[in-house]
Amino acid sequence: MNTYKIIFGLAAVFLAMSACTKDQHRMDPLENDGKAPGALTNLQVENLHGAARISYTLPGDEDLLYVLAETDSKRGRIQAKSSLYSNSVLIEGLGDTESREVTLYAVDRGENRSEPVTVTIQPLTPPMQLVRNSVDIVEDFGGVRISFVNELSEDMVINVLTPDSVGDWVEAETWYTSQEEGTFSIRGYEAKPRQFAVFVRDKWENISDTMIVERVPLYEELLDKSKFEQFVLNTDATAGFGWVMPRMWDNSIDEPNGFHTVSPVEFPHHFTFDLGGTYKLSRYTMWQRGLIQSTSFLYGHGNPRRWEIWGATDPPSDGSWDGWTKLVECESIKPSGSPIGTVTNEDREYAMRGHEFMIPLDAPPVRYIRIKVLNTWGGAAYSHVMELSFWGAGQ
Repeated sequence: MNTYKIIFGLAAVFLAMSACTKDQHRMDPLENDGKAPGALTNLQVENLHGAARISYTLPGDEDLLYVLAETDSKRGRIQAKSSLYSNSVLIEGLGDTESREVTLYAVDRGENRSEPVTVTIQPLTPPMQLVRNSVDIVEDFGGVRISFVNELSEDMVINVLTPDSVGDWVEAETWYTSQEEGTFSIRGYEAKPRQFAVFVRDKWENISDTMIVERVPLYEELLDKSKFEQFVLNTDATAGFGWVMPRMWDNSIDEPNGFHTVSPVEFPHHFTFDLGGTYKLSRYTMWQRGLIQSTSFLYGHGNPRRWEIWGATDPPSDGSWDGWTKLVECESIKPSGSPIGTVTNEDREYAMRGHEFMIPLDAPPVRYIRIKVLNTWGGAAYSHVMELSFWGAGQ
């Protein structure tokens, strides 16, 4: 075969393949009649919190694809789209209540736009500002307790600042939430007047105004565990396997330095001890078994899953609940949510810090603590606790 014919033949094939490749990468609409669709009609506005919903009547064009809405905001141009199967479009992420014009187009499969139509919207108070308006800051042990309402359950970030040693505002807490309402505490401060500032951000980076208050953190200290003593009541669960109660406050989470009830024991069951003095409690932490040895016990076996903390100043000796006040209901959280028997690194790290629980500010001062175990992670016929720590102020 003639060499030149082979060369020219290969060149022709290469050019054909190149042409196909180029065609495959063309971004032009596959359907384009060159005609713009009709304009939207019968526009109506529903102003929402930080948003607006605009309803309309669609044109009758067969190649209609979507509706485009555009408006300006403090963070730039905002666009929203809605398919041909809907008769409304939602403009959201607006961080103020200023009135503004929205321009709407009907767009067909050829990306041809209709004549624009405009409406005026005026959003209601943005969700992040609603959350900020709901914030309440009260004194707490070692800091402040912040409560909020997020009635729309939007994704929010609550930023808390406080001055550092030279007076510069620094971040004290960044709290992410989509809860309808919530409470969190910031601690680590002396019982001296201190300013705290709070503002709220949404997922579009809109920022609320800033709330600045001065509060005096309440004094708290770690209770001296050397003063703790078992307080035996005849209705309490007793110790088993040599794991006596004082091991529950020996500052060790290794085995066998924990308290273990006798087995079997009925649920709910309880046990009692003396703090060695009367305290206005602020918080406490519980560590479960399986952090050092017997790691398969973590989030399993007799580790409490749900329990209650009760307090009293002068409990009756008959073991009844007269004179006792429920301080807090508790549940051990497993961050990964994995099945029992599976423990992730996240679960282990979380458990190593201990399960911390806040005592309500309106709880009475107490001297005696009664732990009422409702159930355990492994459904065992016993319960065990490795370590407990309490914080508060003496009375």
